Amino acid sequence: MKKLLSIFLILALSIGFQGCGKNEISNSGENKKITLTMWHIWSQKTEDSNSVIIENVVDQWNKNHPNIQIKLESAENERYKTKIKTAAATNELPDIFYSWGGGFLKPLVDTEKLLPLNEYLNSNTIKEVKDGVLNNVTYNNKIYGLPLTFSIGTFYCNTELFEKAGIKIPDTYDELLYAVKKFREKGITPLLVGEQDKWTGIMYYDILALREVGIQSSKDALNGNDRDNVFLKAAYKLKELIDLEAFDEASLRLMRDESEILFKEGKIPMYYTGNWLIGELQGENSKVKDKIVVKTFPIIKGGKGNNKEFLGGASDYLMVNNDTKYKKEAVEAIEFICKNVSKQYYEFGSGLPAWKDTYNEKNVNKLSKELKHITDNGSYMLYWDIYLGEKNGNKHKDLVYKLFQKSITPEEFAREMNNLEE
Repeated sequence: MKKLLSIFLILALSIGFQGCGKNEISNSGENKKITLTMWHIWSQKTEDSNSVIIENVVDQWNKNHPNIQIKLESAENERYKTKIKTAAATNELPDIFYSWGGGFLKPLVDTEKLLPLNEYLNSNTIKEVKDGVLNNVTYNNKIYGLPLTFSIGTFYCNTELFEKAGIKIPDTYDELLYAVKKFREKGITPLLVGEQDKWTGIMYYDILALREVGIQSSKDALNGNDRDNVFLKAAYKLKELIDLEAFDEASLRLMRDESEILFKEGKIPMYYTGNWLIGELQGENSKVKDKIVVKTFPIIKGGKGNNKEFLGGASDYLMVNNDTKYKKEAVEAIEFICKNVSKQYYEFGSGLPAWKDTYNEKNVNKLSKELKHITDNGSYMLYWDIYLGEKNGNKHKDLVYKLFQKSITPEEFAREMNNLEE
């Protein structure tokens, strides 16, 4: 069974690939053979990993284009950010590379490291992208990337553990507190966080902020106008969960992938992270297959946020190096890769679609379908570290980490968040 999913993915990918439109590159004998280098963040190679899809999509491109080969290189999330920053500073970026949109991208735009794609894309390509998805990579009407997927902060609950404990899956923050207390009484760690990666902790803080004041007030606060005191309110909410021992102290010292093992083994009832985990949870070899439901994060009674506001959105893109010798080829390659990865990620359960397409719902992971239904007509805010950009995003992660370590008070946290630019 271990090879079953990989075989399925290979077959699905080879049958259902999307082309690159009218301007697709010809592979006639007159073209000399070139190699494009491409960097991405999916470095875990297992039968249930997102890397299976992206590698198979690139393999298919290489088969279709023998004269234009793509060579892959990957690094995990935080190491990748350092790798990109260093490469940009030394003019050693690859031809094609993954990047987040929003604030993280802005320095690359300002230093002209990215190729504006407008003149290389036909109007049909732009129309095929879902509405609003290009906003996070568009500056001064120039498009700097194409989307791979649409990621959403997702609240996962293990129905088996809830049923055995006789506890209702929470819809409100008060019900969440009740569930935390009851699971703790039974000796079960209620929530998961692998806080050594730091971005895992801000998932909880940021969604609590959205539930307290809503998206617009959260954006206003990050832009210097914290009129609703969101930084302090959300810090107190997170502190409340920490003080109730909602998170296991040991998991605060673990990396995200290490800590997730406990949830995948069915030992922890609740986890808030991205929807990229869906494929693994519903994989053939998953110990929690068909035991997990996806939900919106509980609402806060009296808060200004609602359950149609989500953390996430379009943040994963492929870019082209402005200095590449093969601009046209690189743009057509990312169009092929992005379209097909978007489709396969949705079907497998690693993301929601970023491109308009028709999907055979029989092929779509059931949790992906559930999440798509939940998030229809929703509003989205980028993960705060991406929204803020690298410098202030790292400060935010460090401050939330200190909340988890109990080395900073909510008041100190709020004061530091209001002075990020200093």
